[in-house]
Amino acid sequence: MNKILGIFGLLIFVCLFTTVLNDSFVGQYNLYNTTRWSALFGILSIGVAFVIITGGIDLSIGSVVGLVACLLPMLVVEQGYSPTAAVLIVMLVAAAIGLLHGLLITRLDLQPFVVTLCGLLFYRGFARWLTDDGTLGFGQDYDGLRLLAIGKPCSWATMLFGGGICLFLYGVWNLGRSRPPGDPDVDAPRRRDLDVERTISAWSIPAIGVLLAVAGSSRFWSGWESGPGTPLFEIAGYQIRSLGIEVSEHAASMPSTVMKYAGTVLFVPTLLAFLLWAWRSDAGRMKKPLALVIGSLIMLGLCVWQLVPLFRSAAADDRWQVGAMEVSGEMLKTVLMMIVFVIVGGVIGSIGWLISAAGTASGKSKALTPALVATGVMALLGQTQLAATMVPMPMLIMIALAIVASIFLNRTVYGRYLLALGRNEEAARYSGINTKRMIVVAYVLCSLAAGLGGILFALDVNSVQPSGFGNFYELYAIAAAVLGGCSLRGGEGNILGVVIGAAVMRVLYNAINILGISTKLEFAIIGMVILAGAIVDVVVKRIVAKRAVLAAEEAG
Repeated sequence: MNKILGIFGLLIFVCLFTTVLNDSFVGQYNLYNTTRWSALFGILSIGVAFVIITGGIDLSIGSVVGLVACLLPMLVVEQGYSPTAAVLIVMLVAAAIGLLHGLLITRLDLQPFVVTLCGLLFYRGFARWLTDDGTLGFGQDYDGLRLLAIGKPCSWATMLFGGGICLFLYGVWNLGRSRPPGDPDVDAPRRRDLDVERTISAWSIPAIGVLLAVAGSSRFWSGWESGPGTPLFEIAGYQIRSLGIEVSEHAASMPSTVMKYAGTVLFVPTLLAFLLWAWRSDAGRMKKPLALVIGSLIMLGLCVWQLVPLFRSAAADDRWQVGAMEVSGEMLKTVLMMIVFVIVGGVIGSIGWLISAAGTASGKSKALTPALVATGVMALLGQTQLAATMVPMPMLIMIALAIVASIFLNRTVYGRYLLALGRNEEAARYSGINTKRMIVVAYVLCSLAAGLGGILFALDVNSVQPSGFGNFYELYAIAAAVLGGCSLRGGEGNILGVVIGAAVMRVLYNAINILGISTKLEFAIIGMVILAGAIVDVVVKRIVAKRAVLAAEEAG
């Protein structure tokens, strides 16, 4: 949970920093494009997470994406295959690639780095030879098939409503399942505190679900306007159409309004209870982070009031004479950007420290953390146009894939086998796990995800150039998985964290473009962020380990 909150805090930091300097970041057009590309790379990241969990690596993902993206239009347009048959064929090719990787690694004891590096080179070269380096696409045809990548089946308000209902039902079903019997050795006050903590933890999930459902359903309160239906997608000649309705401007804005006010109204008492319980338990632990949060928020307010207007009004070709030094508009904007970066980073970092300190000081505050984060994020999202933005079809595909992958990894014996394999392959083998088979399964799943990503990328872009299509995609996917909590040593990983990591990578790329930073620095900035994330992860692990040792010594 701490790792997920950490990567989520990084996502909030990048979004807040970019929005403060340029509020077009939270416009509908930009939000739609960002969520679409985040979903596409999220699919690749989920696949590579299985390989990383086993302690392996797959460098061929980008080339597999390029090969599949070339094969699909070639089969459909040039060879005349039906879309369904073409999709099945390219997915079988992707599965065969993963099977080949797994067999070479397990049967010949080759290193995953060597096998997948050779795959990276071979699949790219094979795609170029197969297409004679020509550009492929679907042209103006196959619009129904392309809606699998560019379709907009619903808005985020609808997703909030559906997700809230599902979360509520899951929370109600989960009530009381993990409630342990009372411990007779615990004194009465402590037992009462434990009961309060368990009650808060149990009811937080259904309460958050109700809040999301109410915010999403607000569109229905405002009514609908009739409009023409549009094709949602087409498979094997059968076309499924979306509902023939359009939303009025007032109805579209209602979910954001409800989220803004409801989130704020619920966030304030939640925050007060969170801080009060932690202060009563250990005031000394709370003083420094609380003072830092207050100070950083004041600095952020002054920054928004004074520096941000200057940043937005300055032009790159402006010139100011400051004593003997001439200051250009570009230099001024860079300095102001760095100041805002530090201030926003201080705000997010201090809030993270405060949440960590409060959770350590009080069990009740720790139990209240999910509700605090949910209401705070809802209040922030209410300031944006996300609820009225349409959901790209790849996002729905990624969400379905993430749910299936999470269930497989955390709720099935095979997922536990993968985790055990990554932690200690020899111990897993001696315990009766067929480690070679599980490694093959991991590489097949990774290549299948790459194949699915290649299909969606090809349908989205509609112009595939085999020499460069998919280049560096494997690095984005691996970086997202590592940022999301997958250890390169294996044995550790979380699908939700991987999805958030993929979002961080795309939001970071989007921020570079929106803020006018030179695209030549794109990889340098992304590399620094990944390195910073890895350093923070190692430092936090060491701090936690030292605290555990000190706690054991005090207990002994």
